[in-house]
This record gives sequence, structure tokens and C-alpha cells, in this order.
Amino acid sequence: MMPNNKDYYGILGVSKSASQDEIKSAYRKLAKQYHPDLHPGDEACAQKFKEINEAYEVLGDENKRSNYDQYGTADPNAGFGGFGGGNPFGSGNPFGGSFSGFGDIFEDIFSQMGGRGRTSSVSIPGENISVNINLSFKEAVFGCEKTINITKLNKCSACSGTGAKGGTELATCPDCHGTGQMRYTQNSIFGQVVTTGPCKTCNATGKIIKVKCEACSGKGTIKSTESVTIKIPAGIDNDQVITMRGRGNASVRNGPNGDLLINVSVASHPILERKGFDLLLDLPIPFTTAYLGGKVMIPTADGEYELTIPSLTQPNTIFKLKGKGVPKLQRDGRGDLVVTVRVEMPKEFSKKEKELIESLQNSISPNAYKNVKSYQEKMQKL
Repeated sequence: MMPNNKDYYGILGVSKSASQDEIKSAYRKLAKQYHPDLHPGDEACAQKFKEINEAYEVLGDENKRSNYDQYGTADPNAGFGGFGGGNPFGSGNPFGGSFSGFGDIFEDIFSQMGGRGRTSSVSIPGENISVNINLSFKEAVFGCEKTINITKLNKCSACSGTGAKGGTELATCPDCHGTGQMRYTQNSIFGQVVTTGPCKTCNATGKIIKVKCEACSGKGTIKSTESVTIKIPAGIDNDQVITMRGRGNASVRNGPNGDLLINVSVASHPILERKGFDLLLDLPIPFTTAYLGGKVMIPTADGEYELTIPSLTQPNTIFKLKGKGVPKLQRDGRGDLVVTVRVEMPKEFSKKEKELIESLQNSISPNAYKNVKSYQEKMQKL
């Protein structure tokens, strides 16, 4: 039999030298993540679940794994011109033989999932609401309050969220008999697999409504618009998310409300650049200011600041102003303002200016230029 070209190690996310315990642990994790009970109707997850099972069926058996490592297939006759015969998983129970470990694994998965299919109805939180909010540079630096309007689902007050008229008594679901779960049979490479999932008749609540609430039409929730005041913390940055717990949509299954997620967008500053909690400034100055020194007004988060430029300041000199940056988010202290000096030369001189520069050039000793002197000495040695 030719190799099947499937990377079973890659499917389980383990190395080829992984131990059986590591392989089993990886399978447990993935099987729980992609189990059809958690993704009803999701064909992609069902296919992924099938691949995970297929990979573990091979790598979880020492003999099949050895054959797979040598020939790229679990067929015991691979490499010898044979195709094998009969059921590759043994007779009888498709999970029997070397594959019997699946029973224990599925038991663990179901128990970790809260015993779905064996307990009463499932409590599911309401959906989250995601909104975007725009902040100015100053609002993000120092924090502020913003009031926005959101449309959300609230619990119906007429029926207290039950969906039944006047909150009257609910009846036990005839399909799931009050468990909120149903058994479903699916075909897989191992034969028929019986799984459990939410009951569609009662939406996994285990109860059905006798008489629907007229206010919410039996949904248990009503859509409305409300104002929400958001406290923006000082130091928040672009693309960060503020979470307001329980301010999202109400649950339709007696669970907790979802959350309100505020996605933050911060306007850039026309001169300053933010890097974490520090502010960066490229400061252009005339070469005469770098030579003679002077004072330059610069922007900070708090307003204008007068920066002293010492005489003979070299290009790319960095000045760090402690505590002039952004307040640290939910911490004490502030970042710094880092100023990098960019010395600029004029693009042209007048005749008189050129004469002055030539006079200045002739009056300054070549030894005054440390880097120039070093460079010239190296050139002479060449």
C-alpha cells in the first residue's frame, strides 16, 4: 500500500519523538476542542474531529505507529505488496482492540464538559456586544468619560425572561425529557458514533413554553437602546479593548449576561509619536542653534515646554525628559519624553553669508573636529 501522505504527528501537534502519554494528552485536548457537541452543524469542526481521531487511532497504537513511521501507513502489510484484509479496526466494536482507549478518553472529555448529555439543562451566557470608540490623543493619555448608545437584548420584564405569559409554569420538554440534551448518531470512519448535543426543541433549557409571553413573543428578551457611560483609564493605547462585564446581551437560557467590548482607536499626535508609555520627538534645529546653543519650544503631553539646547550640540543628540510621557495604565508613574536633535543645514547661502562661513572655517582649527581628525588620520595610514 502506498503512503497516505497524512502527517498524523502534525495533526495532533506533537513531535515524532513524543511519548504515548504526550500523544494521548494532545488527543484529549484536541478532541475536547473540536468535539461535535460543542459545534453542532459545523462541518469544518466535524472534519477536524475526524482527522484527530484517525491520527490517534494510528499513533495511539505502538504497532501501527511503527508501521506508519516506516512506510507512511498503518497497514501492517505495507511495503510487502499486500493490502491486508477484513476490518482494519478488528471485528465487533469499532472502538475495540488497540482502539479501546477511546472509551476512557471520551468519558474524560464528557466529564470535563460538565457531563453534557447526562445532566440537566445547560446555562449559556448571553452574547457579547462589540463597539468601537474614537479617542483624541489627549483623552487617551489622561483618561476621560464617554457616553455611547448601544442596542442590546434585555430580559423581558413581563415574563421575567422565561418567555412564558405572565411567567407561568413551564412544561418539561417531551423530546429530551428535561435534560436539555439529545443523543445524535453520526457516521465516521470508525462506524456510527453516538454523541450528545443541545436539544433543539427547548434550546437546551429542558423546558417548553405552554403560552408564549405577548411582550417578547416567547423569546424571553426584548431589544432596546440604552446609554452607557464608559470610564476611559489614563494611558490606554490604540487597539486595546475595554471589557464591561455583564453589560452585553441577556441570555435566552437563564445564564449570565454577555459582556460589552469597547475597541479603542486613538488619534495620532501631529508631532509626537507614542511608543508604549514613552513619547518620541524628532526635533529639527538650525545648525547655528546647534553651534551657538539656544532655547526651543517643544510639545509635551501636558503642554509646551522650553528645552535648552547647549552650544556645540551634535546631530542626533538625545535629551530624555523624565516623567513627561504617558501615565502608565493602571500603575503609578509616567513614561519619558525622548527628544532626538536633528541638525539642519540651509539649502542655500547668500554671498555675504558664504563669506562669513568661509571666514569661520578658516578660523576654526582642524583639531576641533574630533571625528574628522580621526578619519583623516586613518586615510593617511591607507
